[in-house]
Amino acid sequence: MVKHAFRKEQIFESINEGEEVYGGLGLVTFECCRERLSARGSDGMGRIRYLSGHLPFGVHTLFERPAKYITVIRHPIERVISIFHFNSQFENRYARDGRVISFEEFVESRRDINLHDYQVRLLSGAPELDASAPLLPSDEVVPSAAVEKRHLERAKRNIEEHFLAASPVEQLTDLGLILRIVYGWPMRHLFNEYKNRTKARPRRKEIAPHLRRIIEDCNRHDMELYEWAAERFALQRESFEPNLSRDRRLFGAINRALTATGRILPVDLRKRMAELLFYAR
Repeated sequence: MVKHAFRKEQIFESINEGEEVYGGLGLVTFECCRERLSARGSDGMGRIRYLSGHLPFGVHTLFERPAKYITVIRHPIERVISIFHFNSQFENRYARDGRVISFEEFVESRRDINLHDYQVRLLSGAPELDASAPLLPSDEVVPSAAVEKRHLERAKRNIEEHFLAASPVEQLTDLGLILRIVYGWPMRHLFNEYKNRTKARPRRKEIAPHLRRIIEDCNRHDMELYEWAAERFALQRESFEPNLSRDRRLFGAINRALTATGRILPVDLRKRMAELLFYAR
């Protein structure tokens, strides 16, 4: 949604800047970002207005001008379900001793770093919470340090000082619409086709109670962060009413129609139409 508002030379995408290089916490490393940005030269750096992808907190310090982050935060149970089933779609699935493990085994082991306040780890930017990169994206990584209350407070402080918004993922559309209002973008830049839908995964309420308890126990700080961010974003949304509700209705109607039309068009034609209609020029 956001990328459409910028021209190609203004965008830095970590995933599309050549071969992805994973570092601690499964992110593109800070050093890798520095190298790739530097490779563009001072003129190229000066043109960049939008960075996206698997970026570490702190990448804003690579620029001489002010920069702000946006992010979405997920309910910890939904996030654990998502990361496991997303990786399970691929050949390199979660496995131990050559055997693919179940979701129940994944949670009950309490081993993987994705089970332990992962979002606070990222947003705190605390180096002591980093971890070695897995050999494969679906490999389990055991954290070397536990998240503490001070890390949660640091994550909140980072959001307050460095983020335009940190919204619950359920409010993703409203996040995009608020950015549109703030920056004066035309509505057409936000239209998009939803992708990366994981096939057939259980919902939160379908998970066994003892598994939910384990995830909640391992994510007490992430739970608090999610609730805090949801309350904070709700207040932000109120400040944009009634324009936000009007835009939401308009966006929903048009985007659904465009998505339905796009599904019956050939891929190449759909991409060309999107470039002509939605992207900045």
